[in-house]
Amino acid sequence: MSIWNFGKRHVVRSQAAGWHTRLGSGLSEAERRGFEDWIANRANEREFRTQRLILDVATEFKGRSLSDVLASVAEPAPSLFALPRRWLAPVPAWAPLGVIAAVLLVAIGWSGLRSAGYVPETYQTATGQVRNVVLPDGSIVGLNTQTELEWVGNPHDRRVRLIHGEAYFQVVHDPNRPFRILLAHSQVQVLGTSFDVYQMANGDVRVSVMSGTVAVEGLDNGVGARPSWSRRLTSGQQIEYSPVGLVADVHAIVAPKVIRWRQGMLETQGEPLSDFVSDLSRYTRKRIVIADPRAAVQQVGGAFSVRNIDGTLDRLSRIAPVTVTHENGEVVLGYRAPAAGAGQGTKSP
Repeated sequence: MSIWNFGKRHVVRSQAAGWHTRLGSGLSEAERRGFEDWIANRANEREFRTQRLILDVATEFKGRSLSDVLASVAEPAPSLFALPRRWLAPVPAWAPLGVIAAVLLVAIGWSGLRSAGYVPETYQTATGQVRNVVLPDGSIVGLNTQTELEWVGNPHDRRVRLIHGEAYFQVVHDPNRPFRILLAHSQVQVLGTSFDVYQMANGDVRVSVMSGTVAVEGLDNGVGARPSWSRRLTSGQQIEYSPVGLVADVHAIVAPKVIRWRQGMLETQGEPLSDFVSDLSRYTRKRIVIADPRAAVQQVGGAFSVRNIDGTLDRLSRIAPVTVTHENGEVVLGYRAPAAGAGQGTKSP
């Protein structure tokens, strides 16, 4: 390798490492566009995947014994690595270096396939957790609380399945490889844009577009069937639908407010307390119960912290005719009649 090529590769390697670091802490819109331009170069993309492979292997096998590594390599893909269980006995310390090297090669090979996007990979968040992940194609996804997302594509077919929860996608533009999000009864397809998809517990789906254009299709009979309906959304638009049809057709929104959860905030605009509590409950293991139907219809508006649930409930009791008590491990919301002459509902401070 010439000195010129060595120096060039060193620069690309440093750039790839830098992008990995920045992706972990989140990118601004300008940085995201810069990342898309950078990774569009195939040499840069290869180096980015190589860096990711090294990080995957180091993270997955850090602090684990060799027998554990053997077991984890054999379990995920028995069709590729069909090792008899008796081979997975603890490996003695005096095992030949060739055996250890072979095991590590298998581990690296498997992680390489996964990192390149040839095998499925699942990403999850726990209650109250928010995290960013980088998909094999370089697209960035922010996962909200209680979310599960699975990469089911390959380097030539970019697909993910949103099993449940909410995800904010920043998709790398690639006109030759459309990006698709598969849901229970629909799919969202894009070339390169940023948007939020929320698949609710009751099966309803809300799609909100921050930039670019997306196509949403209803698939009553599964993927591959002719769409039962379709809509195109552009920047600042939202749609909400259920398995049986549209709930709210395409309409304008203040897009940044939809993804305030990325800053630990829940933004509401005069919605009933019952809806607000349903959203807030996603961020806590505590059960929140509305005991009085008069409280359930009170309107709530403003920005509330989801990182301090107790603080949010205390604030709610001060700005709305609502009482908050703790009973048997539950949070119970009651109704407090406002003082004579006082207005109904809440006001944003």
